[in-house]
Amino acid sequence: MDNLTHTLTGLALARSGLSGATRGATAALVLASNLPDVDVVTWLAGTTVYLQHHRDLTHSVVGAPLLALALATLLRLTVRGSRFLALLACGLVGVGGHAFMDLWTSYGTRVLSPFDRTWYTWDLVFIVDPLILILLAGGLLVPRRLPAGLRPAAASLALVLAYVGGRAALHARATDLALARIPSGEPRRLAVMPTPIDPTRWRVLADSGPAYWTGEVRLVGSAPPLHRRDKRPEDPVVQRVRETSDVAATFLDFSPFPWLEVRQTPDGTAVTWTDLRFERPGEQRFLTRVVVGRDGRIRSEDFRF
Repeated sequence: MDNLTHTLTGLALARSGLSGATRGATAALVLASNLPDVDVVTWLAGTTVYLQHHRDLTHSVVGAPLLALALATLLRLTVRGSRFLALLACGLVGVGGHAFMDLWTSYGTRVLSPFDRTWYTWDLVFIVDPLILILLAGGLLVPRRLPAGLRPAAASLALVLAYVGGRAALHARATDLALARIPSGEPRRLAVMPTPIDPTRWRVLADSGPAYWTGEVRLVGSAPPLHRRDKRPEDPVVQRVRETSDVAATFLDFSPFPWLEVRQTPDGTAVTWTDLRFERPGEQRFLTRVVVGRDGRIRSEDFRF
């Protein structure tokens, strides 16, 4: 999820009653709810290094608790009258909630790193979900207490979880519809991904081996047939890039649906893979490009978001 959503979640957790755990609890919850994204510092070393480390150890069951421990230690040293164990508990709630929410998106999170660096994704909500933002903001803007002691922030968190649970049920239904519409039978890999606004419309990406099937399914009304996109066979130049390019290897580990294109340029053969999950008309996003000279050596390689 985006950092505004994470920040509002941390505030909502504090307003739900956790702010009274100890002095500094609100700061611990808000900071911890964003802390796993500290891996953004790797961007200074380039986009490829960032891709290697983003949503990796800092978002995992090993690294995230260590971040919470470091944060609790720092706050205990700087906030007078604070209690370490309470700060640690708030930190664990914050980093745990961050990693949990990132699993809802289609980007992926390596929650089991370093033991397993597989990208896990649940494809339930868009990276920025307007309704989640509205629910969280609404719970923070109304008075802290309503009649009968109800805390609006706690209610907003409950509504967010109910909403995501509802989307999980819709995702299961959309997956069944997608499988029924793929002409070649059950695919090797299937992704049914959310659209930004409408929970009844889902994007479909299916890998049948020699081709991808792309399009959408609609839970209300009908959708156009899925479109077949035949893959380009990999020649020796492409295979060499796979074997020798660290940038390509990082990208292909990240992308479950890479689309290959090869063309000749004055500098040599340009081998490009694009992640179909993030494909947008008229835009070049989430792609890696490797140029191989006529002597077979890599002339350049780069990755862009």
